Amino acid sequence: MPYDGRGPDIKRRRFDDDNLRGRGRGRGRGRPERGHHERPNRRDEPIEQPEPSQGRPKRERALPSRVIQIGQAEELTEDDIRSALEVFGEIRGVVSPSRDIFLVEFSTLERSVFFINHTDNHGFLIRFISPDLNYGPAQDLPSAMATFTAKTNTSGANHVLEVNVLKPMYPITSEVLHTIASPHGRVSRIVIHNRTEEKIESLIEFDSIMSAEACKEAINGADVYAGCCTLDVKFSKAQSLNVFKNDDDTFDYTDVNPAIAASNRKREPQGPSEDNYGDRHDMGRGPGRPRRGDRNMDRSGPGPRGETMGPGGPPAVLMVHGLDSTMNPSRLFNIFCMYGDVNKIKFLMTKKGIAMVEMKNSRGADNVLNHLNRAKVLGSQISISPSKHREVVVYNSAPGILEDGSENVQVFVNSRFLRYSTEKKAAKNRLVDPSKILHFFALPLEVDEDFVLKLLEDKGCPTPTSISMHKSEVCSAGLLEFDSTEEAMDTAAIANHMQGTHKGTRYLMKIAFTGKKSMPVENYEEAKPTAAVKAKDKKEDEVEINLSRNFND
Repeated sequence: MPYDGRGPDIKRRRFDDDNLRGRGRGRGRGRPERGHHERPNRRDEPIEQPEPSQGRPKRERALPSRVIQIGQAEELTEDDIRSALEVFGEIRGVVSPSRDIFLVEFSTLERSVFFINHTDNHGFLIRFISPDLNYGPAQDLPSAMATFTAKTNTSGANHVLEVNVLKPMYPITSEVLHTIASPHGRVSRIVIHNRTEEKIESLIEFDSIMSAEACKEAINGADVYAGCCTLDVKFSKAQSLNVFKNDDDTFDYTDVNPAIAASNRKREPQGPSEDNYGDRHDMGRGPGRPRRGDRNMDRSGPGPRGETMGPGGPPAVLMVHGLDSTMNPSRLFNIFCMYGDVNKIKFLMTKKGIAMVEMKNSRGADNVLNHLNRAKVLGSQISISPSKHREVVVYNSAPGILEDGSENVQVFVNSRFLRYSTEKKAAKNRLVDPSKILHFFALPLEVDEDFVLKLLEDKGCPTPTSISMHKSEVCSAGLLEFDSTEEAMDTAAIANHMQGTHKGTRYLMKIAFTGKKSMPVENYEEAKPTAAVKAKDKKEDEVEINLSRNFND
């Protein structure tokens, strides 16, 4: 049968009974001569093409096109599509006009025809998902997108939204708007064209009408921050936005304009996230609604913005409630860093006593929940719970100022105080519950007990009941015992990572919990009571002596 262009040209040899008995390789002993009882050789008969054994049932195809339409692909990402199809030929572009459809353009028509024929005969899976495959509605991506948009736009909608921010009490920039809009679709451009005390007027251009519709439905009427910055969203009549520079008022996320492509690469836009608006309601989105860009968060390897996730999983955000007014990001980091690496900490300015902590991975977040939840620190019992947010977003606007004068946001990604950044560092840590005995280390060899006690006193820490020191070849270390676990927690929050200079030598004091309930003396000098405890004991002895004298009298 001549080759019909569908599937590879496979020639198959059809074996008859003579072939099965070894004919053509010489007749062996006892092999009968060919007679009338043997079947004739059918090698010259026409060969039927084999039927496809797997894949979807054949469906009516559109006219061949360089563009392939991939449907039922809601669980897939652009990277999944590109990596799966590039083995069939050069890919010119991949776009997604809706949440479950992708359009892929091959470099030539022959490559797209070969791909469709291959999937008809052999089936096709992407991440164990069998998508719906067909030719696209046009020969190139722009025409296919225009055709697709015209078919789906039956409500007079547009891919450009007019977004007005009412009562703008906090800074609103292009980055803030991108963070709000990007979870609902791919944002192309943003322009803020008017700012007044009553409202901020802006335009947001999406890559498709369906993305704009989803965004409008989700954020219209919501508050960016609690009680202010209300969003009034409607479709714009503009067909495209012109952006000539990337700054707080305008931004082009497509990289198609050569004049601003370089600045686009320098300032990478924030990826999809739910922690984008401070502490506020969920912008009208249910927790189970799929979000573009969140599909890779549960997989190891590159994340949505190309970040490599560690073995402990993706970043995890914790909500911390019940914080005292004297607490700040640095002090909270001093405690949390003992159980996992901290990326960012943000204290909410609209609600006092609440902070968001982004841990490097879910393993560190689990450690914090298991060991620090319901602990007492700085006079308050804190409550820790997992957050629905994916990350803590730090804006370029001026940070808030807490009561102690420190900033409400602090980033620790590159901090030298991270204790789990390498396997070697992580192996040195012990995961124990807070206790009244602290281990301090990394001090110079020249320091003594009085120096340590003076440091704690100058910082306003509780006075320990006893102290024991040990000097190794490289540094001084020791143990501090307090009356209660709460006092030990306060000391760790205030004095951990304390730095200074002693006799011309810089020092750094690190603190960790021991998990011990009583002061061990192995490998340490005998624990010595502090001066405050000595004075207290002396006064009690004097009172006891006076009482005994009065009793004798």
